[in-house]
Amino acid sequence: AILAMEDQRFYQHWGLDPEGILRATLVNLQSGDVVEGGSTITQQLAKNLFLSQEQTLGRKFEEALLALALERAYTKEELLELYLNSIYFGSGAWGIADASQRYFAKTPNELSLAEGALFAGLPNAPSLTSPLEHPQAARQRRQLVLDTMVRRGLVGPKQAQEAAAQPLVP
Repeated sequence: AILAMEDQRFYQHWGLDPEGILRATLVNLQSGDVVEGGSTITQQLAKNLFLSQEQTLGRKFEEALLALALERAYTKEELLELYLNSIYFGSGAWGIADASQRYFAKTPNELSLAEGALFAGLPNAPSLTSPLEHPQAARQRRQLVLDTMVRRGLVGPKQAQEAAAQPLVP
């Protein structure tokens, strides 16, 4: 679910995704504002671990160089694990293990499709899509994740419909 939302070509690129960058650039130019990012999971990891959140061309260049270095130093599985263990999922939960315990009293490998889809929707705006504070927004974001997973052939429509019917948190 995270890959479907954050970096669908994660296993095909080498830290930078020219197609994603071009797509985001076109969308942003059409809207006249920055509404979509073209960063890969590896770029996001580089930013989160080593850089500030400032949005400058210089910082983006450093992020790209660090992403390339990370891709050479770690396997894709290690990068994904580092990313999942370093991102904020809201409600004080840093990393997928902490979030799984906090929201569902489970380990990450015990999460259902509905729970995984909820988590995949949180990193974008955790304070605005928290299932504890904003259940309607969380439900809408989870639906977006499920719809994206169906569109990309990761789950079937029936699976997504069943997941969407599940409660947000126990």
